[in-house]
Amino acid sequence: MRAETALREPSMDQLIAILNEIRPGQNFSGAENFFDQGLLDSLDLTALVAELESRYGVFIDVDEIVADNFRNLAAIKTILARKGVNL
Repeated sequence: MRAETALREPSMDQLIAILNEIRPGQNFSGAENFFDQGLLDSLDLTALVAELESRYGVFIDVDEIVADNFRNLAAIKTILARKGVNL
């Protein structure tokens, strides 16, 4: 049970690692808007959603898959919290 909980409780470092797998070499921790700043694009958003769903066992509804919900680390933290995953 403890290992399962650890998988569902990502740290900010884990989120940054996921983002770096999708788009290596970017400064995600200091960015205000990944999309406006050119760090991610719409294809990256699709990859990010798939990875978050897979890694944390959540389902992100198609209506929630908008750039604003994934624009920075705080926004990702918020959507994951709504799914029961706390940072």
